[in-house]
Amino acid sequence: MEPDTNLYSPNENNEIIRENSQKILSVLAAHQIALWEYDIPTGKCSFTDDYFRTLGLKEAGVVFKDINDFYHFAYPEDINAYQTAFAKMLASESKASQIQVRCVGEHGEVIWLEDHFLSYKGNEEGDPDKLLAYTVNVTSQCEKEQHIKHLEEHNCKIIEALPEFIFIFDENFFITDVLMAPGTILLHPVEVLKGADGRSIYSPEVSDLFLCNIRECLKDGNLKEIEYPLEVEGSKHYFQARIAPFEGNTVLALIHDIGDRIRRSEELIEAKRRAEDADRMKSVFLANMSHEIRTPLNAIVGFSEIMVLTENEEEKHEYLEIIQKNSNLLLQLINDILDLSRIESGKSEMHFQQVEIAGLVDEVEKVHQLKMKLNVDLKVVRPQGEFWTSTDRNRVMQVLFNFLSNAIKNTETGSITLGLKQEGDWLKLFVSDTGCGIPEEKLPQIFTRFEKLNDFVQGTGLGLSICKSIVERLGGRIEVSSELGKGSTFALYLPYQEIPVEVAERSLSTKIDSESVRHKKILVVEDIESNFAQLNILLKKEYTILWVRNGQEAINSFIREKPDLILMDIRMPVMDGIQATEKIRTISLSVPIIAVTAYAFYTEQQQAIQAGCNAVISKPYSLEKLKETIETYIG
Repeated sequence: MEPDTNLYSPNENNEIIRENSQKILSVLAAHQIALWEYDIPTGKCSFTDDYFRTLGLKEAGVVFKDINDFYHFAYPEDINAYQTAFAKMLASESKASQIQVRCVGEHGEVIWLEDHFLSYKGNEEGDPDKLLAYTVNVTSQCEKEQHIKHLEEHNCKIIEALPEFIFIFDENFFITDVLMAPGTILLHPVEVLKGADGRSIYSPEVSDLFLCNIRECLKDGNLKEIEYPLEVEGSKHYFQARIAPFEGNTVLALIHDIGDRIRRSEELIEAKRRAEDADRMKSVFLANMSHEIRTPLNAIVGFSEIMVLTENEEEKHEYLEIIQKNSNLLLQLINDILDLSRIESGKSEMHFQQVEIAGLVDEVEKVHQLKMKLNVDLKVVRPQGEFWTSTDRNRVMQVLFNFLSNAIKNTETGSITLGLKQEGDWLKLFVSDTGCGIPEEKLPQIFTRFEKLNDFVQGTGLGLSICKSIVERLGGRIEVSSELGKGSTFALYLPYQEIPVEVAERSLSTKIDSESVRHKKILVVEDIESNFAQLNILLKKEYTILWVRNGQEAINSFIREKPDLILMDIRMPVMDGIQATEKIRTISLSVPIIAVTAYAFYTEQQQAIQAGCNAVISKPYSLEKLKETIETYIG
């Protein structure tokens, strides 16, 4: 068509042009394309019935006379955008533009229209006077695009909801694509994975597993599921892959990290094993307990009966010593069991303080010099100077006492060496002997419960197990070396963090001269007379002993007598020891209160400490333990 020709002019008489125009309009109508005209000066539009029929608007009840009338049928969200685009087109020099807009039919149907504007007639100044526009019904195309967009959004949501990521493999195990949710962290960068040969990522065993399942999946069309490990930078990860046919000769593999499941499974297996071990240990423990308790108890019962029948005083004295020895052994066994239970359950507190280790070694040596056999010497090997560190002094001494006690029992001639060495960040405390030594087959079990160094020497068989638990709680380790017939060495390693001398010295408590504290007052709160009688016999030579039978009397006696220390029974009538301690603490915070109880459970001991007791002694107790505790507070 000529640029200056108006297709709708009534003056057009050329039959050829009319026919050609009709053909063009028919072709356009077949493609749902309709022409219209816009007068720029007046803003009027020319729409024909053919325009509405061609675009499928008339059937939808969408008929308008001009642009403003069209806006009544336009999709509300598109109006502003269309107006802006239309104004921008008019302001441009070319007047050529393309605008997409939606209109709504009387039944709610949405029709997508796409307007194209072309300048075709100018005025006297040469500016465009009228615009030829054609509109295309693009509903079908837009619906397809919307559908595709919806599918893409749908697929994105599915991918985002997936626990991990998707690999797309071809039949040769090459990774053609990687799909994953935003923020997913992969073991390898995505740019490395895309296009990579799977054999460059996975081990030969895992690669063969993948290839076999990929080819089977492509062959039979069935879902395959595999689990495999993957090691990256020395760290092992576990994955599950669900493999399904995809497009052509490709498969889609959903990869899921199952490390947590594997670890939980391993933990369950380990927990089951520990439970089974605990059950076996319980049976062994009960069997051993029965044996260890019955052995001293048999001696106590047997020799008690013999004493009744014996009139010889020397024999009675001999039998009494045997009874006392076995009573001490039985008491030690009970104390060891309770101590081990508290330590391993984490309910036995470690009291860390600044300790000078070299001085502690000297102190331990002095205590054990008198315990040596006639043909055995006790030697000390340690460097000069002081070695201050933070640890539990009493627990360290407990371990060394056990080492020395075992060495003394198992050494008949030769020497025992108590030593101290600094080895880097560790302080090594050791006890070596020239005794019988330990068989090689026993060394791995030496720290297990009821394992004795010598089956023919009396002992609980719990000492070394307790030592191991103590040392581990102190942050150290325990070692043993031995040669049968030549001797053994037990070593305790403590973490060493040197403390400045001036800081350590400030923490030292001054020792109290025992002569100056003789005959200090001790208030015994005990409802059972025989228990008091025992305490009175043990303590009356060194202290002034006061006695009351319940907590209420204890409060009154404390106010009246002002004792230097209180031995407080817990279970009593009228008022128990916990209540009495709490009330005394409202009067005085300084008086030492030592709880004395037959209940050795941790909960009751904690109640006593929380109420204000300074320490707890479990019944039955030894004279040595009682005096040691008292002297700690009043000398």
